[in-house]
Amino acid sequence: MNVSLSVWLLTVAGLCVLVAADFFIGRKPHDVSIREAGIWTAVWVVLACLFGVGLLVVGGGGPGGEFFAGYITEKSLSVDNLFVFVLIMAKFAVPSQYQQRV
Repeated sequence: MNVSLSVWLLTVAGLCVLVAADFFIGRKPHDVSIREAGIWTAVWVVLACLFGVGLLVVGGGGPGGEFFAGYITEKSLSVDNLFVFVLIMAKFAVPSQYQQRV
């Protein structure tokens, strides 16, 4: 797939804006509620889906399908890792003040 320079620049600029927004929003440490975590998860999933739809429109079914397959795989593996960390913290009874914040 041949991608124009303008699409690359737009993609990189969009990623920079999203990373800056994430750093700005998460700069103040606080206890995150289940509701807040769910909302932010939904926001990031919707943004990824919008990017995937854009990739489908611009690049066709091949690159779009590869993106969605990779995204679903990575999301499922990250949820699996979170489950393992929760099990470890619960098994060793680590108090919340000693658990590293991300």
